[in-house]
Amino acid sequence: MSFVIVSLIILVSAIVQGATSFGFSLLALPLLGYFYNLKIIVPTLVIFSIVLNLIILLRLRLVPKFKELAILAFFAICFIPVGVNVLIFVDEILLKRIVGLLLIIISVIMFKGITIKLKHKTFSYMIAGILSGILNGAVSLSGPPIVVLLASDQKNKNEFRASLTFLFLLLNVVTIFLFANKGLFENKEIINMLFLLPVMIMGTFVGIYLGNKIDEQKFKKIVLILLMIMGILNLF
Repeated sequence: MSFVIVSLIILVSAIVQGATSFGFSLLALPLLGYFYNLKIIVPTLVIFSIVLNLIILLRLRLVPKFKELAILAFFAICFIPVGVNVLIFVDEILLKRIVGLLLIIISVIMFKGITIKLKHKTFSYMIAGILSGILNGAVSLSGPPIVVLLASDQKNKNEFRASLTFLFLLLNVVTIFLFANKGLFENKEIINMLFLLPVMIMGTFVGIYLGNKIDEQKFKKIVLILLMIMGILNLF
């Protein structure tokens, strides 16, 4: 029964990502936390995210501006090892509470559409890269700092999605090598979870289809409210 529920979590999270271009790890991480510990969930979600971002990037058929992403990517990659060590050494209960707090902050920021004024663009990119790298290595949540930054940089929708997707793909590939080096893929439960990749792929394409049929803004708001509720539940 638990495997069926886990499959549904992966399916729904992938549908949300396909429909709105965000939300896979944000939704899957706290829900899967009821069935597995974070040392299983996070490496699994990193692998899933690589496949997911490849699908989206190929669908967009756009080439991101690599020069603009260089600063973000450099600092994010440099600080991924810090996040990996957080995952390995920080107490599981404390880490889940940190995830809960992050979910609440993220949902409020995205719900209100908060942006920042980039007075010092290079410094802003550096800080966003550092935060993104740590979060990706620790809990597979690299997106929020970069989403806020790129949204504040007033990029058009397709350019925004291309940059976001390429950066997530790059960070997850680097993170996988670091996880493998630390022995985080030796758990057999991760191998079992990988059998759900077809479910995730199916959900992604269903989401892409639904994205053209639904009111994206209303759907996002519903998802963000759910994220806030899950964040609160993770605190206790």
